[in-house]
Amino acid sequence: MPELSIVIPTCNRADQLSSALDAIETGTGSDFEIIVVDGASNDATPEVLAAASRRLGRRLRVIHESRREGFVKGVNKGFRAALGEHLIWINDDARPLPGALDRAIETLASSPQDVGLVALFHRCDVTRNVAYETYYAGETYRLLHVRGTLYANFGLGRRETFERLDYFDERYFLNAADPDFSLKVWNAGMSVVPGFASLIDHEEHADARRSIDAPRGAADNEKLFTKWNLPPRTHFNDFNPSDPCTLASARLPIPSVDARPQTAV
Repeated sequence: MPELSIVIPTCNRADQLSSALDAIETGTGSDFEIIVVDGASNDATPEVLAAASRRLGRRLRVIHESRREGFVKGVNKGFRAALGEHLIWINDDARPLPGALDRAIETLASSPQDVGLVALFHRCDVTRNVAYETYYAGETYRLLHVRGTLYANFGLGRRETFERLDYFDERYFLNAADPDFSLKVWNAGMSVVPGFASLIDHEEHADARRSIDAPRGAADNEKLFTKWNLPPRTHFNDFNPSDPCTLASARLPIPSVDARPQTAV
């Protein structure tokens, strides 16, 4: 069993995918496997994967979709196929910095058992809803919150946590699945903690698909706020590091494991 399974959904982003695979291969010391879920790419993605396979061998597995089914379903296909002790998802336009994934595993290992996810800092231009910032090589890396609750854009957790919480909610297509999963972690009585030494370069790649997907992404965000009992929006950055969860249901008795809560309490 590998120590870590890394799931990357992709579609027609061969250059970005190649950079992500190179960053993982050269910068990760843990025993890992990469599961790429290819959403029916028709660019150079097959050639990128073939070259990576020659280098990585059994450490690379590819799931081919007959048609693109979206980020959320793609990630879940990778999660369900994963063999690792720990799981993480990253985007095809993201590149973990050297040692980032190893340190996230170390952070989780040294954390209390009720820690469900380690949130990896990522480079982004967002200035609202920032929970934490750190700096490296002149760049700013951030963690975000949703209405005062810390969540992981890129989260590393134990396999049993993902299995217990039934992976990503497939009612989303593109957006909102990562904050939603973090909210499920909090709702189950666990927590999300910052991975201060774990950084990911993330250059959100602008292409025609992003514009096409924009309405579905906006609908995903609406579903997130409908599903969870989140506090109202304020004009301030209302994140409190000493109380990093404002989710009302997390303050109620913890549901049983079998309940797998999917709606707000």
